[in-house]
Amino acid sequence: MYNNVKYIILIHLFGFVFSSAIIKGIVTDSETDAPLIGANIIIENSDQGGASDINGAYLISDIRSCSTCTYNIKVLYIGYEEYTTSILVNQNKDYILDLSVNPSSLQVETTTVTAKKRQDKITDAPAAIELVSASDIKREESTNLGSYLKGLKGDDFTSRGVNNYSISVRGFNSSFTSRLLTLTDGRVANIPALRVINYSTVPQSPKDIESIEVVLGPSTALYGANAHSGVVNITSKSPAVSEGLDISISGSAADERDLYKFSSRWANKLSDKLSFKLSGEYIQAYEWEFISEEEYKAHKYAWAGHPARMIDGKDNNPWGFTTHFGKKKV
Repeated sequence: MYNNVKYIILIHLFGFVFSSAIIKGIVTDSETDAPLIGANIIIENSDQGGASDINGAYLISDIRSCSTCTYNIKVLYIGYEEYTTSILVNQNKDYILDLSVNPSSLQVETTTVTAKKRQDKITDAPAAIELVSASDIKREESTNLGSYLKGLKGDDFTSRGVNNYSISVRGFNSSFTSRLLTLTDGRVANIPALRVINYSTVPQSPKDIESIEVVLGPSTALYGANAHSGVVNITSKSPAVSEGLDISISGSAADERDLYKFSSRWANKLSDKLSFKLSGEYIQAYEWEFISEEEYKAHKYAWAGHPARMIDGKDNNPWGFTTHFGKKKV
């Protein structure tokens, strides 16, 4: 008899330890009573929870029951307010807990769009810019700064002789650029008397150039009335951050141009407020000779006997006859 009572007590004890309850119900919309599919129902401060099915039904099992077991049930669903309620689970049974949640109201700020003549800052206006950096200049040796701009997108490049280059933007190319504003450290680099830019007259050594920016298009708002075609902005190096001596010699060998160039730059920082730089460049070359069309025809072999043919030392007069001036070619 004693043993039977002991077994009964053990069965009740194990039943109390391993006892569990179930919470189930339906999650609905508080306004339409429509079931919510896929709502998350969780028990706070635990890893237990479930999700509602196509009918809005949910079930959470294996919940421990005791006289003081009060659980907070939370409902999370996109587009609905967070809902929390509590339930006391003190018996091993199925608890029916229907949950009704409220839709959340989304407040959208009203944006008023007003057309204005100037809505953005002028300095924030978009512009296509091509950049020639100091490293690009160092990789290529040239007689003046204009040649570094050839090949850039949107530029028209013209070369005249050994040391003359012309750049135009947005068409209207010519041998003398007058539509493209050129600046050196913010100063106008055009020749005042001619209103054109000649890059061979810009008094800056390529070694002293930090960058060359080419603004493709009108920039009157930023640079003034002369920038109606574009802007070439040449920026020099600061001696305070580019100290040292830099020398280079380049030229051509064994040709009739006999071109060579010497360029140098020296910069030094004396104090936090005082620094200086010295730069110079020397170029020597024999320019290509100009021969007019009439002169070319007069001295060409096929044009022998041309009335304008003269003895000027440029032909060899292979026939040895006297010209119409009565002089014989020597």
